[in-house]
Amino acid sequence: MPKLQSDEGARTRHFAQPLTSLMERRTQSQQTDAYLEHARVLARQVCCAALERSQIDLADIGLVVGVSCTGVVLPSLDAELIPILGLHPGVARLPITELGCGGGVAGLARALDYIRAYPDRAALVFAVELPSLTFQPDDHSVDNLIAAIVFGDGAGAAVLRAGDTPTGWTVEHCGTMLVPEGARHLGYELRDGGLRVVLSRELPQMVEAHLLEAVESFLAVAGTTLAEIDLVAAHPGGPGIFDAIERALRLRPDALSTSRRVFSEDGNASSAGIFFVLDAAEKMRSSGRVLAIAFGPGLSIELALLRLTL
Repeated sequence: MPKLQSDEGARTRHFAQPLTSLMERRTQSQQTDAYLEHARVLARQVCCAALERSQIDLADIGLVVGVSCTGVVLPSLDAELIPILGLHPGVARLPITELGCGGGVAGLARALDYIRAYPDRAALVFAVELPSLTFQPDDHSVDNLIAAIVFGDGAGAAVLRAGDTPTGWTVEHCGTMLVPEGARHLGYELRDGGLRVVLSRELPQMVEAHLLEAVESFLAVAGTTLAEIDLVAAHPGGPGIFDAIERALRLRPDALSTSRRVFSEDGNASSAGIFFVLDAAEKMRSSGRVLAIAFGPGLSIELALLRLTL
């Protein structure tokens, strides 16, 4: 285990519950109860922070996109949050579950679609993930052990609205590409003991083989090229994924330093991870055009072109 941990570049992680409790056997009902207990708190915190930062009139929020793949609850978390946050009961809701680690970028994409269709409205996007609660103590597979090391709990949120902003983030374009032959390399399997992670060692190879085509096609539609990108904000999926991205896009060795730092300090927070990376980029004052990249089951490549103005 020490060798595996060193190889994966893990330093610190955040968990919703003490490690000792995570090692206990849980029923699916117990996992769901724990997920609800902690997910509702995290989601509320990040949504309140995003709304406060945006200084938006709550009446202008017309869509709430809630993203999470580490727990399944009906009604979804957004239904509980809407009255707590003081949003109008007529707000549209879009829960996203099955896009996994790509869900955060996909959530931004759906919010962008909405504000372009309704420019007088705004959208709230949040992602909350508790992968630690899916750990299976009786599963001694490599997938389960690696997941325990690379994943960490976390949440993030953003408010999108139409119009020019003098400072801050602007989402310019979003896109996706499905790689069907990668379907078996990433995801979750719902078993009697709960969610079992699927994390193939062939995933970096799939990323390296298909990412350049996806990025070049995406940027061409957006009217730009990779040479005009100032920062690549990669989902913090781990060193193997980072290396594959750098090789595929022919990036300089330090191009993903922000993403690598986030992974080292916070781990892979699944769909919420991209919010961690964008926040870190802003704190480092990495202004300019930013290409956000994330991967989800499918295999799906989720892409967003953003601009950070300081």
